[in-house]
Amino acid sequence: MGTTAAYDDLLARTRGLIEATEGVPVVGISGHGGAGKSTLALRLAADLGLTEDQVLATDAFHATTCGPDAGMWEQCDWDALERVVRSAREGRERLRYVYRWWSGETGVEDHPMPSVLVVEGIRLFSDRTSGWFDLAVWLDMDPDEAGARAKARNVLQGDDEAELALWDTKWIPEGHDHERTERPADRADLVLRAAR
Repeated sequence: MGTTAAYDDLLARTRGLIEATEGVPVVGISGHGGAGKSTLALRLAADLGLTEDQVLATDAFHATTCGPDAGMWEQCDWDALERVVRSAREGRERLRYVYRWWSGETGVEDHPMPSVLVVEGIRLFSDRTSGWFDLAVWLDMDPDEAGARAKARNVLQGDDEAELALWDTKWIPEGHDHERTERPADRADLVLRAAR
């Protein structure tokens, strides 16, 4: 299991990477849906002087296969996400990519490349992403607790009953499956307790 850490440890480690890494280091922040990944990533970005647009979220990389019936690894376009990670490592000056939302809407994001690329999303740590991250951060929260928070958030966002039901039938069970099969906390460098 990764080293249990506090936010200040994450901030210090990330600053150290920026100073020591040739090119753009990549920090991955993962956890279950509702654990607070986006909040943590945006806080880190702000403390490092980055904009929200310079944080890379897997929610912008939905695959054409995504949907209620798609398998656990068929929701994200992993190849497209890897190309963006690789572009940072190659020293590109622009953070440029085609996004695809859950709804199927697509478009282009184009921003200055940040001093560190913060990537946040579910299921980031697995064999398929080995070598992507200079620092892997797992936000620790039980899938049931995280899912309950996500459902409450989505109610406020106005999601319909069918979308809310997916938390019980798909997202939370898949969170348990992911934790059991991939053991993401063991793959992480740092483990932060999710805020409650």
